[in-house]
Amino acid sequence: MADFFNRLPLPLQSAFVSRIFIPDGLLAAFAAVVAEVTSFRLETQRQIGSGRIDMVLLADDVPIVAIENKIAAQFQDDQLTSYGRWIKAAARSRRLAVVCLLTHLTSPPPEFMRGGEGSGKATPHLVRWSSIAGLLLELATSADARDDIKLLARELRRFLEENDMSTEYAGRDEFAAALVYLRAGAQMDHTFGTIFTHLKEKDGAFAKNETKNEYHLKFDTPYKLIWGWTYLAHGRFDGLLFGYGISLEPNTVFTSGAISTQAPIPATDSAFICVGADNKRSIQAVRAAKSEPAKPWTYAEIGKWVAVISFKPLHDIMGKPQSFAQEMIRWIDRETDNVNEFVAALK
Repeated sequence: MADFFNRLPLPLQSAFVSRIFIPDGLLAAFAAVVAEVTSFRLETQRQIGSGRIDMVLLADDVPIVAIENKIAAQFQDDQLTSYGRWIKAAARSRRLAVVCLLTHLTSPPPEFMRGGEGSGKATPHLVRWSSIAGLLLELATSADARDDIKLLARELRRFLEENDMSTEYAGRDEFAAALVYLRAGAQMDHTFGTIFTHLKEKDGAFAKNETKNEYHLKFDTPYKLIWGWTYLAHGRFDGLLFGYGISLEPNTVFTSGAISTQAPIPATDSAFICVGADNKRSIQAVRAAKSEPAKPWTYAEIGKWVAVISFKPLHDIMGKPQSFAQEMIRWIDRETDNVNEFVAALK
């Protein structure tokens, strides 16, 4: 998109920016900028002290809008806040500082849209990729635009359509997928619920009745997980959990911390079981014991939690898909003593 924008003549760039990247309350201030500048440019991957901004809009080389692009991924801590602080300082001479979230399905943090500290004191702005798709359609069919601009606009819009980013509303494929999912949902729910119920009936570290924040089945898109978990009992730590499920491309989402006696994180789709930790004290305890487990277990980190985890190739577990729950239960039962021993030794 930056390449397309940078090829536009200045009048079309000005119109594009006012439609997409400037909130209504700052259109007058932007008009004053347009009257003064001779060029606009979108720069990608601007490195700053606290990270890397996806796109920065420059007016005569002065930054005025910081743009964070999200499709369906989650935010890193204070990401938009730090970008807002940077653009507020960098754009001071233009009296126009906007931090823009360009998104498809990712919702903005509530504190960001309130502005102030949540947006680094820059003006927050929310834009959907579907809005850009709409503007591209106008450019592609405009009688006034050059032929090369029309061609590029059509190509970029086609790319957004192919990636289901040209609209936020469900189309034929989405309705078809939903119908299939609803019919499969009951079976998936029962399959993972069977594993969860079995865990709740086990002794040792599993003997905990608390169900707060537990899931028997969760589709965790950012981390490519289909999984469930129950919290474990421990005298000192509340944030220990036992997880089970399916990991798609685990080596792309888990960060390996394995030592030589531990198993590598597989590249192929895998079933897994794990002892995880999701708060500060339990994370510290699992990290301190990360060298204890041996193959087939390994220590790994994912997002804001850590785990001692064991994988099996998914095709081994799914040889008979109807037996998935029973295969997982047998695997868990074989490792129960190891899990209880590891949890009891945490300190």
